[in-house]
Amino acid sequence: MSIVHSALGYLALLGLAWLAGTRRGPFPVRTAAVATALQVALTALLMLTGLRHNVFGLVDALTRMLKATALEANRSLLVSGLSSREFISQFGPILALEMAAIIIFIAALSRILYHYRVLPWIIQLLSRPMERLMGISAAESLGVAANVFVGMTEAPLLIRPYVARLTLSELFCVMSAGMATIAGTVMVIYATMLAGAHPEIAGHLFAASLISAPAAIAVAKVMVPETETPVTSGQRIDLELDDTLNGLDAAARGASEGMYLFINIAAMLVAFIGLVALANGLLAVADGWVNGAAAGSWTLQAMLGYVLRVPVWLMGVSWAEARPIAELMGLKTVLNEFVAYADLARRMADEATALGPRAFLVATYALCGFANFGSVAIMVGGIGGIAPERRGDLARLGLRSIAAGTIATMLTGCVIGLFV
Repeated sequence: MSIVHSALGYLALLGLAWLAGTRRGPFPVRTAAVATALQVALTALLMLTGLRHNVFGLVDALTRMLKATALEANRSLLVSGLSSREFISQFGPILALEMAAIIIFIAALSRILYHYRVLPWIIQLLSRPMERLMGISAAESLGVAANVFVGMTEAPLLIRPYVARLTLSELFCVMSAGMATIAGTVMVIYATMLAGAHPEIAGHLFAASLISAPAAIAVAKVMVPETETPVTSGQRIDLELDDTLNGLDAAARGASEGMYLFINIAAMLVAFIGLVALANGLLAVADGWVNGAAAGSWTLQAMLGYVLRVPVWLMGVSWAEARPIAELMGLKTVLNEFVAYADLARRMADEATALGPRAFLVATYALCGFANFGSVAIMVGGIGGIAPERRGDLARLGLRSIAAGTIATMLTGCVIGLFV
């Protein structure tokens, strides 16, 4: 019965995407059908065959190796006392230091892989099937594929010469993919946060970002259908060459970018968690005035849970489990996925609030995206810097791209619900 629930929920969420869109032009039946088939086929391949053991094992081993390498480097530098094994065994790890080491190291490694054309080769390998099967242009297929591995600001840089000439539908597709996926830089962080909740969490996070790519295309084309002729339709284009001089220059630039990313993440976490606490404090005062002795249930999370409970229930979870997952989805949308994953990890560590195994995986896949209000500002600034003439389009599509990214990851939640 849960399989039927998830399947019907998938169709209902596609209908919700259509209602939230412009409703101009014909419904993209081919794109939606192929996206659904791709999601189901990829999920079946990763979940039901021997490939699961190989891919998940490889991703898990790679994640552990990257984390261990980054932390080992951390112990040998300026913070060696605070990050030493003796300090950690007595006082526990300082999470900010671990997060900084992982992000900086992986950002540097990503830059090196891009300089030596390893990452571009993988991105192009992934983009070509999407272009051919889903009938999208070369520029947007490369932009979508890049979002699976790099951040929402880095991906448009890879198609820089074409951004100014993207149609509105192409631009929205690239934006939606940025909202529906996560960068490899932060995947290791999320896997570290949720390691105690599931032994294969790194593999599931990788699968979630990969499977959400075709969903993002489908939702984008349902919400803003293509009514023009894309410049790169039917063409083959190459990704922009990196402007780094050599491997050392790439590593240095990546490290600088990683440090900036860490500072940005840390600042957002401090600010947003504080804002949630402030909002909950104010709601508690109002709750006391209204409910008196029965007060205690008014929180920002609870309010968001009521708003999103029905869409979350459509993913195929029980009505009881829909509420906590809806609270997490709300936190992720209003604040960011770091806060939501941190709350999910906290819930799973407590038997009283822990989700069931199936609901946990559905939540993990549905939360695996950058769709939040802060990301709109980042995207407008990033893509707008490449093509200033598109700032107006980016601003107009910003809120709709949050909806598209959220619905896309929820479609992925439906699909994983078919197999667990």
